[in-house]
Amino acid sequence: MISLLSNLFLASASLTRKELLISHGLEMKTCLPEVDEEDLKKKFCTNFSAAETAMFLAKAKANSVSLLDKESFFIAADQVCELNGKIFDKPLTEENAIKHLKELRSKTHTQNCATVIYHNAECIWEFSGKAFLTMRNLKDEEIVSYVNLEKPLNSAGSYMFEKHGKHLFSDVQGDHDVILGLPIVKLLDKLYELGLIRLN
Repeated sequence: MISLLSNLFLASASLTRKELLISHGLEMKTCLPEVDEEDLKKKFCTNFSAAETAMFLAKAKANSVSLLDKESFFIAADQVCELNGKIFDKPLTEENAIKHLKELRSKTHTQNCATVIYHNAECIWEFSGKAFLTMRNLKDEEIVSYVNLEKPLNSAGSYMFEKHGKHLFSDVQGDHDVILGLPIVKLLDKLYELGLIRLN
């Protein structure tokens, strides 16, 4: 059994991140950061790399909730998909998802994941990870079928690696948890170091 030793929140609306924590024994409370990611990217991230953008957004999410509760600890993360310098935002529509996957097929792209812990409105830990994914030379009809099946409209890269998205790839290099948006081993290690969790 894993015990939480402090008020610990996941500052994210991501069901995948929540389920990843639960699968490792961490059933913590969640809260929704009040940030407009697209607005922040337009205002502050135009000259940032994909990794820098992910870290900026993760910190903005954590800070927005940590300012309201300086006693608790907040975990936040962000993920940015990038190919040859181009950042792929969440598609939001099936048409955009199909377009994104057509651009990514036969190529190797990067998933950049940034994770932070905030306490008392300060960042007390940050981690940036990368994974490299090579997509198969998918046929147009395969892409359409996948999008119809999974509807990955809120996923960076327009696929859900935690589900049927693995069918799209020929090779993956890096931590699979980074692709899912939360580097769980690194995070757990830091939570133990900070004395925020205990293995009973």
